[in-house]
Amino acid sequence: MFLVQLLLLASIGAGQQDQADECAETLLVQLSLSTQPREPPAATERDLVFTHVPYNFGHTIEQVAFAGSGHIDVYASAQIIVDGSPMPVEKKFDMLQASMQPQGEIWGHMNPALHGTSNVTGCPLFYTPAKHWPKDLADWYFAGKKTFGVLRDPYERLVAQFRGNIPGYGGAFPNHDACDVDSAVRKILQRYMAGDVYAEDCTYVPQAEYFDSPYGITVPVDNRKFPTSANDVLAEHGYTNMHIATGDIMHVSGCPEVWPGDLSCDTKKLIREVYARDFDLLCKHFGYCDAGENVCLTEVPEMCPSNMSQKIASATYCE
Repeated sequence: MFLVQLLLLASIGAGQQDQADECAETLLVQLSLSTQPREPPAATERDLVFTHVPYNFGHTIEQVAFAGSGHIDVYASAQIIVDGSPMPVEKKFDMLQASMQPQGEIWGHMNPALHGTSNVTGCPLFYTPAKHWPKDLADWYFAGKKTFGVLRDPYERLVAQFRGNIPGYGGAFPNHDACDVDSAVRKILQRYMAGDVYAEDCTYVPQAEYFDSPYGITVPVDNRKFPTSANDVLAEHGYTNMHIATGDIMHVSGCPEVWPGDLSCDTKKLIREVYARDFDLLCKHFGYCDAGENVCLTEVPEMCPSNMSQKIASATYCE
């Protein structure tokens, strides 16, 4: 049913935006009515605010923060309002606050105030390291809270970008059908090192930039153990209404048998050069100090090859 309603919205056309807004608003309200818990969960600290590092499961966290687990339809309907409607930011906020779960949060990409374009990066503000945001906006959004965000292994993150193959967000690769991950990742690195550092909606930017002050991440989430790691952080800070289930996770699915062990040592050397600070953060925060280690995400479906014993045996290990 939800897909039919989305197609209806898309068919209305740019010349009938008021009708589209009204239809989207009606859909959002209808979906939200069936998802509201009878009693809001108790809160303790609730002292966090989220920084969206691109390609680090940020949309999954924003989805569950806004709509709760199991309500991707409500989240998707809200995204129609946030991303596709020209209505004023204030009206978007009113609609989102009326339809989100009790004690929900409007974080990152979901926040209409963060949809401007950075004059530093050329990316949307919600994908831009917060140190580059306008100060007034950053002070308002972070509001003195603890900033949390996900930290991902650089090898595995670049492999995920290749697997995603999304034009404008991580890149589209002509040789994707051949699943030649090594040459594709090498092209990403060459593009970055040539100076195109903010390409593809800032997906090539080192994660360490999102930890830089001011407004940097102070509560890191271990992507290697996602979603358990995110659920633990949220629960520890009182967000008991936000628990990410396996079915909530949005993830890539192309070329399912490739993984970091398929990268050549020359490519891995470039990755360690470009993302040296990311490796340092992994060691500092989680004790992952072996920069040659090949990892995959065991808690997320389709994020590890199916033939792991063979892949481990043939993997590159580069000191």
